[in-house]
Amino acid sequence: MTSGISLVLVIVMIVAFVLTTAYEGVINMALQTETTTVKADPNDKTDTEYFKSAYATTDEVLAAGMEIAENLTKEGAVLLKNENNTLPIASSAKVSVFGHSSVNEIVCGTGSADIDASGAPSFKEALEEVGVKVNPSLWDFYASEEILTKYETNPKKGDHSIRNGADGVTKGAFTVNEVPWSEFTDAAKSEFGEYKDAAIVVFSRLGGEMWDLPSTTYKADGTGAPGTGIGADMQQGNGEETVNGSGNSLELTVQERDLLKQIKAAGFENVIVLLNCTNPMECDFVDDPELGVDSVMWIGFTGVNGLRGVADLVVGNANPSGRVVDTFCNDNTTNPAMENFYGAFWANSTDYTDLTGDGPGLDGNKYYNVYQEGIYVGYRYYETRYEDYVLGQGNAGDYNYAADVKYPFGYGLSYTTFEYSDFAVTENADSFDITVKVTNTGKVAGKEVVEVFFQSPYTDYDKTNGIEKAAIELCGFAKTAELKAGEAETVTINIPKKELRTYDAKVAKTYILDAGDYYFTVGQDAHDALNNVLAAKGADATKMVAVGNGGYSAAGNKDFVYKWNNPTLDTTTYATSTENGAEYAITNQLETADINWLKENGFTDQTITYLTRNDWAGTWPQGTYIMHLSQKLHDEITGLKKYVAEKTDKALPTMGAKGDMTVAQMIGKSYDDPAWEKLLDQVTYEEMCLLIGVGYHGTYAVESVAKPATIDENGPQGFTMKLTDVMGNADTMTAYSDENIMAATWNTEFMYKVGQSIGEDGLALEMAGLYGPAMNTHRTAYAGRNFEYYSEDGFLGGKIAAAEVGGIQSKGVYVYVKHFAFNDSETNTRCYSIFSNEQAMREVYLEPFEHAIIERTMTVDGKEVAVGGAMNVMNSFGRVGVVWTGAHVGLMTNILRGEWGMDGFALTDYSNNGNTYDIFLGIMGGTDSWDNSNAGPMTRVDKLKRYDITQDPALAHRMREATHRILYTVANSSAMNGIAPSSRIVAVIPWWRALIIGVGAVAALGLVASIVMIVKNKKKANA
Repeated sequence: MTSGISLVLVIVMIVAFVLTTAYEGVINMALQTETTTVKADPNDKTDTEYFKSAYATTDEVLAAGMEIAENLTKEGAVLLKNENNTLPIASSAKVSVFGHSSVNEIVCGTGSADIDASGAPSFKEALEEVGVKVNPSLWDFYASEEILTKYETNPKKGDHSIRNGADGVTKGAFTVNEVPWSEFTDAAKSEFGEYKDAAIVVFSRLGGEMWDLPSTTYKADGTGAPGTGIGADMQQGNGEETVNGSGNSLELTVQERDLLKQIKAAGFENVIVLLNCTNPMECDFVDDPELGVDSVMWIGFTGVNGLRGVADLVVGNANPSGRVVDTFCNDNTTNPAMENFYGAFWANSTDYTDLTGDGPGLDGNKYYNVYQEGIYVGYRYYETRYEDYVLGQGNAGDYNYAADVKYPFGYGLSYTTFEYSDFAVTENADSFDITVKVTNTGKVAGKEVVEVFFQSPYTDYDKTNGIEKAAIELCGFAKTAELKAGEAETVTINIPKKELRTYDAKVAKTYILDAGDYYFTVGQDAHDALNNVLAAKGADATKMVAVGNGGYSAAGNKDFVYKWNNPTLDTTTYATSTENGAEYAITNQLETADINWLKENGFTDQTITYLTRNDWAGTWPQGTYIMHLSQKLHDEITGLKKYVAEKTDKALPTMGAKGDMTVAQMIGKSYDDPAWEKLLDQVTYEEMCLLIGVGYHGTYAVESVAKPATIDENGPQGFTMKLTDVMGNADTMTAYSDENIMAATWNTEFMYKVGQSIGEDGLALEMAGLYGPAMNTHRTAYAGRNFEYYSEDGFLGGKIAAAEVGGIQSKGVYVYVKHFAFNDSETNTRCYSIFSNEQAMREVYLEPFEHAIIERTMTVDGKEVAVGGAMNVMNSFGRVGVVWTGAHVGLMTNILRGEWGMDGFALTDYSNNGNTYDIFLGIMGGTDSWDNSNAGPMTRVDKLKRYDITQDPALAHRMREATHRILYTVANSSAMNGIAPSSRIVAVIPWWRALIIGVGAVAALGLVASIVMIVKNKKKANA
């Protein structure tokens, strides 16, 4: 019996040792165990606190973070409607709070960005803290276990595991599930008469990773309303809830509309709606007289302390100064991108049985998406079609802008009013200075956002060569200080001429500056700005409209317009970049994603017509663009393509040389410092394999150069360990409001401070890297991860991100801006092929990344600070055409390194599943590390280790370069705190591994002893 037990234990311990070795990093992260220790030289007196906290204790960091989080919502929440000055209410008001989200608000979207907001106050608590009295009977009704259980939204709030079907996807399960009026008890209604100063109604919508919000119902064969795509794996809406049975999750439901009607019937004279969502809800309900809504405020996702900010706004302790980051529509499905939004099956995918994966899960290559709308995303569509209608051009038809758009991009109200004057523009050698005086003409203090837009000429050259131009584009913005009643501030905004460029993919194959007239203007939103330009152009004022109750004239104001003429077409000024230290030619890098290029080069027999303002009606997308997979396209899909070593004249680089160089000696040195070569010579091939191949939530320690292991964590709303802290032992810090609210502040100085606060959290948690900010584009209102991304506008998102990144990295926490690139929806997004044209890909989808990565400076509290300069990127799952982003040389090397000059490293998105993200093709394409936790047999790391690197110098040099980028990033981070130039990193055996070894050793000794006893007993028996 003893020998049997011992044998089983030995086998179990051997298996445990092998498995735990393969997943050592994940286990250490879950158990919060150390794997290395620093061996310091007592004679080295270097001050090793390279990045210092501004606070003495963690409690102080938390307190400061909570204040920032509260102020973030105050700065970013947007007042959309305010009839008869319903808001603010008196701080002594007695109110009734309606909606099941009033007691169960959404603090964050679902998925890897899910944050710990367990310390958040309830809305009732937040209101009571500012003096408001909340109807207790109604609150208790909504907060009862029965109502919370019966009427919870699905997917569940706060649950990042949203797959609930046998096939792994959510089908028909998205429900708003508002409590119907018929459920209201007499007790719930009993105190309406006492608490009727205002009815505050909270409506929510949830978004998350791995799924998009449904916009319509459809049949399993893919037929149904336009825009639903091909196949049965897209999100299906709940038609029973919606007013017209459409299944559109962003329109008000039957129950929600009825709730407003009943509130009005109950005698509440002041009805305030709070929109607790990031995906813009359709706003056709706002002015419906049957519903009686007086005020509407968009509050986004509230994080841990945003509700306190909301309460301050409601009672006027703070004045709303946010502006919307997307176009808020009456009907979201009027966006042309909706025609091709949800990822679709290749029409003939079943003909290729070797495509990896099945269904919508990871590593499926059966899907694609076509960005047929080109550059016309968000306001670039609505405003451009509006101008063409007003000017009677472009086959715009009888376009009704006001029917589509409720609140234009950049819109927002205040409790006070502002007046602009003294508008002036000064041309400099390579920029313009826009100056305007802003005066508070109201009765209370407030902040104003000054928005600068431009219009570029849409020329015959453009029309001939497929270049598109939006009628109006954001090119600068600033937020005033808080101005007292009657106080004024003169705002100056610098606009680089570079912002006027456009991309010509057909002729010049680079950025150009068109000849013709350019218009600059300031406006209260994009539509106001365009009306100003139309007024300056002498447009027919009878066809112009104003929307949004912003108080400006539909006829525009030509006094706030400046015209600048560029006399000749310029194809050279912006055709090169010097961001990488030398002149780098900018030319086509993404044309393989264009179906027309693929046709010209024999990859397909299909062509595509992109939406053009030269013929709106004639080029409007007609539902899902149906793609057929050719054999040649199939063979190019990364992961099915066999790696072939590149020929090179280079000799194999030195690896594993003896030396005493350490990473700490490289702190502060430039990426190109010659000393790096000597240090890199010391790194062994096996160390490079682990550093590159196992990058799950951190980087490996490299003993040869005394590089410490690092911990990197999600996410866009602050550090979260929902995926890695399986034991629940880790500390958490501040959970901030979502990136939409961040962008809605339109305040880069404040966002630098938000970044600093996130960086302080990283220092306190001893985490060196952040998987964020997330940078993708709100292509439509229905993308599941829109809460992680800033805006439909790349300029706004990029500038806000650059400030946030600067603040985070100032504390020694390096960022991974993600998902690079074109991860703009979630349905079937894993490995799907993206087809678009290079102009749209650069001007719409890469622009926010470009601003975040290229380093600039700005002034914060009177001091010049570095912003942008993001150290790292995280790749997307998707493909540029049919080539995985991580293996796409044009994207990962030529644009990211050559044009933008990024010196840090590129990490894949989660890559434990399958072999789709080929490590050899990825390394050669420009990816440096794999978000992979498995170092065991038959893994990517194992493939690298077993590979005969002596026969592939080109790969060896790229691995050395990847190692260089990772070491450079870590050397300039807080991970080096406590490590002197002379320190060494020594591996230690974690307690759990020692336990496995110990138990195994005891079992082995027991087995040996048992065998000895068995032998002795047999000898005695035989004697």
